[in-house]
Amino acid sequence: MPEASPDAVHALQERIKELSCLYEISNIAATSTAPLPEKLQEVTQALPKAWQHPSRAVAALQLDDQHYRSGVLALRYESQQHPIIIRGQERGSLAMHYNHKENPPPPFLHEEALLLKTLAQEIAGIIERDEQKARETLLRRKFEQADRLSILGEITAGIAHEMNTPLGNILGFAQLIQDRTDDQQVEQDVEKIINSSMHAREVVKKLMFFSCEIPQQKHLVDVGLLIEEALQLLRVTFEQAKVVPRVSMPGQPVLAQADPIQLTQVVFNLLINALHASKAGQEIWLTLIQNQDQMTLRIQDFGHGIEPDIRERIFEPFFSTKAPGDGSGLGLSVVHGIIKTHHGQIDVDSQPGQGTCFTIRLPLTYEP
Repeated sequence: MPEASPDAVHALQERIKELSCLYEISNIAATSTAPLPEKLQEVTQALPKAWQHPSRAVAALQLDDQHYRSGVLALRYESQQHPIIIRGQERGSLAMHYNHKENPPPPFLHEEALLLKTLAQEIAGIIERDEQKARETLLRRKFEQADRLSILGEITAGIAHEMNTPLGNILGFAQLIQDRTDDQQVEQDVEKIINSSMHAREVVKKLMFFSCEIPQQKHLVDVGLLIEEALQLLRVTFEQAKVVPRVSMPGQPVLAQADPIQLTQVVFNLLINALHASKAGQEIWLTLIQNQDQMTLRIQDFGHGIEPDIRERIFEPFFSTKAPGDGSGLGLSVVHGIIKTHHGQIDVDSQPGQGTCFTIRLPLTYEP
């Protein structure tokens, strides 16, 4: 049996290196539980071993605005690269560099160009699967939150109805006592009962907003005008807080079928929250956009942001991050209820220390 030539042995060794690299990357993709950036760095570190001259090779992976390298690039180097295509869109590239040392590096093999293409496709698959998993997780959380809020809505609707009757009785009898007594101390005590009952009634009203039990008076309103009115109401508050509102709206009116009082309350509540989160000298951005049959309103602050572990609870009634006595925890739950009854959607995007953006999307018209 004739011996294999040195060239054939060398070619076989190179193919074994390539297959080992592909196996290692597939194993990382299948078993690693690390976040995507760590996973991509691990993959990048494994790539040079598959090339003919690994001591000179430096792998470089670029995904969107993120960059990963397996080593340090010299001042001069030779390169080969292949784009990373995900869902038909070019999102970055995979490159292999040979550093210049005492002499120019050897040329890349034809097989290495094919390997680079295969590896770019494998990495694109890793990224796509990870992003799909993240989308599915986000969607599942949204469904879970919607279910939880729906159940809470039913509970709070029942509580609100149950509280309305005894509160009405307390208020009615207190006013009756107030009308019939001449005792000043009794009048003062009854006044406290009436004030407390009125406060409790306001809480019930907010619960009914959350549970979508408040009747609406919808008609065609200018959303931009409502925003300007809400800002005017808060003008002094903005000045005292030394926070500047920046407003961006279309040149023409944005008209929508809505309850003007409720929609103003939405803007008002979100602005109050943004003010509480902001420091003196910061800005709050309000952006109104009209897209065909819907409007989008974004209210962005640059304050302390919302921690990830509480972000999913912010629309629950009585949940508040403010100090005791500073808030009822009903502001955002009321906002959620109003947007729901307007057949719209509200989303929040927040990073701790960087600020929070609430995005509201409402249909311009709605036929029940």
